[in-house]
Amino acid sequence: MNISYITCSDPRPDVPIEQLIKLLEISPLVELGIQASPANMSNDMPKYKWMDELIKISENSAKPLNIAIHANYQWCDSFCNGSIPNELLFWFYSQNKITSLPTIKRWQLNIGDNTKFFNANSISQIIKNFPDREFIFPYNNKPSVVGSIKKLNKTGAKFSLLYDASYGRGKNPTNWQAPAFSFLKQGYSGGLSPENITQELDRISAAVPGNQTIWIDAEGQLMKPGTREFDVQRADTYINGALNWMDNQR
Repeated sequence: MNISYITCSDPRPDVPIEQLIKLLEISPLVELGIQASPANMSNDMPKYKWMDELIKISENSAKPLNIAIHANYQWCDSFCNGSIPNELLFWFYSQNKITSLPTIKRWQLNIGDNTKFFNANSISQIIKNFPDREFIFPYNNKPSVVGSIKKLNKTGAKFSLLYDASYGRGKNPTNWQAPAFSFLKQGYSGGLSPENITQELDRISAAVPGNQTIWIDAEGQLMKPGTREFDVQRADTYINGALNWMDNQR
């Protein structure tokens, strides 16, 4: 099993950007997943200004920096209705000034029971219009999620899935699920932590057939215990644990 991204989700403006850049520089596999919604990132809020600074650094970086947007609530609804949210247009079209590649290559649309719009044909058109971006959807056993993904799959669009059996509650599943669609990329999330990453990668690899490539995404377990404060040291340990696991597979 290969790993394409080691994602650290939900860093916030209280984390100095230079510390996040150091995390990204540990390995070209490291990615920051930024949770974004109108409630926490309108253009007069600290998080918007912090994110804007991070994007501008990435635009000018000689070394690609992996940043993903995880779109929630109204912004997720807009994408799912075939429209890129106006507030995200600048970041969506942002490019690295050296490579001309998108600054944000991966866009995760956090659909769920509260998603008001899911127009599979409209989403499919966005995906097809931007083949240099990767669009990700959470995947679990909820009927509403399974039904939406099946509709999107029928359009022929190429997208990715993030399997999280705990529905965002940050708990390890009893068993990790093999890729739901053999021809779609699938990542894994749910209870991954600095303490258990080696063990959980062993369990995930047992579910993933052949020499497939997956990615991993940790969030809640990267926070300081009992808080929602992103802990750079815990993220560092999680990243290096995953890298060591990969080294041991060779």
